[in-house]
Amino acid sequence: MKIFYGWWVLLGLFLIYAANNGILMYTLPLFYPELIDEFGWSSAEVTRPAALFYVVAAVLTPFIGALFDRYSTRLIMLLGIVALIAALCFYPAITSLHQLTAIYIVFALGLAACGLVPNMLILTRWFKRNRGLAMGLLLTGSTVGGAVFPLVARETLITQGWRQAVLMIAILGSVMMVGAVLLLVRNRPQELGLNVDGDASPAEAEHAAVTVSAGPTLRQAVQMPVFYILAFVTGALWFATVSMLQHQSIFIGKDLGVDAARLPLIFSLFFWCAIIGKLLLGWLSDKLNKLWVMFSTVLSLILGLALLRLVSADNIFMLYAYAVVFGMGFGGTFSMIQQVLADYFAGASYGKILALMTAIDSLAGAAGIRYLGAVRDAQGSYLSAFDLLIILCAVSAVLIVVLIHRSRNAILA
Repeated sequence: MKIFYGWWVLLGLFLIYAANNGILMYTLPLFYPELIDEFGWSSAEVTRPAALFYVVAAVLTPFIGALFDRYSTRLIMLLGIVALIAALCFYPAITSLHQLTAIYIVFALGLAACGLVPNMLILTRWFKRNRGLAMGLLLTGSTVGGAVFPLVARETLITQGWRQAVLMIAILGSVMMVGAVLLLVRNRPQELGLNVDGDASPAEAEHAAVTVSAGPTLRQAVQMPVFYILAFVTGALWFATVSMLQHQSIFIGKDLGVDAARLPLIFSLFFWCAIIGKLLLGWLSDKLNKLWVMFSTVLSLILGLALLRLVSADNIFMLYAYAVVFGMGFGGTFSMIQQVLADYFAGASYGKILALMTAIDSLAGAAGIRYLGAVRDAQGSYLSAFDLLIILCAVSAVLIVVLIHRSRNAILA
């Protein structure tokens, strides 16, 4: 039986997403303690370029997103990949914070062109009936990258230093992304004479297209109360998770004194557990109410942060417990955010709505990064910042219960 080519497209998107997210968001923070030691930067300074990265990405995403409807999405992705590769190759040569900042601005441009939005857009063109499964597999890609790339960089980081480690993962990431976009990814099934989901007849594909066209427009979406509830919930969760992803290496490596050999192992455990969280909770979301599943992932984030709040240098077991619990919560939360947004807003305008939500979440993530850095520099500790993250997650959990109550009333009505 011939395999539907959409699955090969999904493999290509998976490799691209695993490389760009796995390196930029999940592996480069591993080197922050090394940058602090070499250049004498503070925690706020070393994470400032990453915060700017999220702001620039938030601004660029809606504008670049509009280009996907007019030009080849695959071509725009290729240009974004080239930009990422160029910036990664310059990364080992940095000697100043200004240079690092410039590199992260290029990262933002590249990721806006080849990150979540174009990947999701191409995926929705190829899949309808199997979209939930395809989406879950794609979103797992970023976490797989976060689990694999720190291990790939570990030995080189220990023996040759951070510059060679960055160069090595840049080469591996370049091969993955360029090979995938050229050999596997295609814009639409119609380019190969195929239909959505591999349906045999155009009529079936046309029926799927009509189904996809249902859903609110962007103007209608921003007039819905649920849009603002979800914007706060997802923004708060991005504030918490993105800030932790950028600062946990500093807290673990500098404040707790965990050495450079063990730090990549903790990072890898974190992301392997995030993979489990995405797959397990994604499976549960097909069996149970998605909002209740999302509620459980937020509780996992709260518990993980509470564990980290109690970690001490002589209690490494608690640190591994944090990696497991918060990792599963992080993976499940990110996956459930995408599924809940699709449930509420899927339709002809979903790409625009997703781009706007992604921009809001990116700004929230940038604010979280800056906040944690400012707190540590001012107080010499992250602990009070961790308390705010716990509060934000708790408020998000309450709002999710509100959405559950609203949806139940709508069904009864």
